[in-house]
Amino acid sequence: MITYTWSISRLDCAPSENGLTNVVKVIHWSLAGQDENGVSALINNSYPLPEPNPEAFNDYSTLTEEIIISWLESNLDAGYLHEVLANKIERNYNPPITPLPLPWIRVEDVVPTEEPIAEEVVPTEEEVITNEYDSNTTEDDGIIQEEIT
Repeated sequence: MITYTWSISRLDCAPSENGLTNVVKVIHWSLAGQDENGVSALINNSYPLPEPNPEAFNDYSTLTEEIIISWLESNLDAGYLHEVLANKIERNYNPPITPLPLPWIRVEDVVPTEEPIAEEVVPTEEEVITNEYDSNTTEDDGIIQEEIT
């Protein structure tokens, strides 16, 4: 059996909105799951709230963690989040299949098969100007070049 625990780490608020003050706009939350053996998993996320209903508005000073968690549970798919945490915990007992190096080949014996990538040489501005200068260019072709000395 897995026990799930919500935590609220921060509330981002608008100082005023539509005549209301300290309006909660974003809830930063985490949901932890822990099994009977103490193996646990955690999800951290945030939830942006829709515009508040002035008739059902809770003053910021009256909010409790239980109220905020009830907002999350009514807007998020808690069953799906529990499933994600249960799967994370299960992977501790049954890790996914992963490739391992062959036991008869030592890692230091492996020779890279690709040539190292050569570093690109970028010319300096002076080299570009010097290399681009063409003493045969005339003003008649629309390009005016001056020799740099």
